[in-house]
Amino acid sequence: MLFLLKKIFPQLFISIILEDKKNIVKASIYRGNKLISSNEKTFDKSENLLEYIKNLSKHFLFYHTALFLDAKEQGLIPSTNIQDCEHFNIGKISLQHILFNNALVYTATEHVEYYSELFEEYRGLDFLYSPFALLYYNIQKEKQPDDQILLYGFKQGHLLAIIVAKGNTILYGDFKIFEQELGLELELPSEDNQEIENNNNDTEVTLDNFNEALNNKFDLLDQENNLETLNNNDNFNLDELNQFSNDMELCRYIITSIEKFYNDDKYAGVFINGILLYSESDINISAIDFLESETFLEIKTKQINTLDLMIELMQKELKNDL
Repeated sequence: MLFLLKKIFPQLFISIILEDKKNIVKASIYRGNKLISSNEKTFDKSENLLEYIKNLSKHFLFYHTALFLDAKEQGLIPSTNIQDCEHFNIGKISLQHILFNNALVYTATEHVEYYSELFEEYRGLDFLYSPFALLYYNIQKEKQPDDQILLYGFKQGHLLAIIVAKGNTILYGDFKIFEQELGLELELPSEDNQEIENNNNDTEVTLDNFNEALNNKFDLLDQENNLETLNNNDNFNLDELNQFSNDMELCRYIITSIEKFYNDDKYAGVFINGILLYSESDINISAIDFLESETFLEIKTKQINTLDLMIELMQKELKNDL
């Protein structure tokens, strides 16, 4: 009976990403399998977003809400036994977990409780999606051969989830949240000190002058790609440079994960055949080239929409429950 009602009445699917300065919600209305309408909104304050979904959901008999989990205290281990967390150096904290095939995805109990309470007065929260859940869902859709071992990455904002899998069998997992700003700052000449600058032998201002955080590999990459001299305000784009630096940090962390996977006795000790990265934003081609040259692996990237992905996964899980 419930199945028939859900085919007749429209259903509302809500996916949410809560961040410090940007809170995003997507609301999609379906009748059966047909999309009727979809709308995305951004709020500065999470309270305003929650009020919006509370008022919106009142108009629907069937509604489902999912939130993206971006907490630091989460991860994945290639085991189905929660007692093995200690073997994988997971601190002794209260954990909630879910199984994906042969692996266990966990997060701190306090996060589950916090979000459950937060949404309680806003008509509830149905799904809390770890980036590992969304990444593994994509892995299953790839339908790779069982003998193919790939490293998959899921990049959402400033976090990265990594799974190494052989077909659908999970061999390794890793998780990292990057600093949101790398602190790239440059004091550009003003009109008052222009004359002084002109008397200093017209010293070029390049990436190397202010980005001491990146290592020699990064410096060599800059030279090979002939990064333009940043000598005036018109040519200087700090946002783009920060994004490039963030992408480099992401690629360097992937290299660190590969080394950990190869060198740690807890893992399978097999070789990775390639890398597939899912990301909402484009990853700088120079960073990809760097990763490819360091790992000697073919790198593929696919653009995704996390909000759409959560709605798609909600529909799949609800369909399986009927």
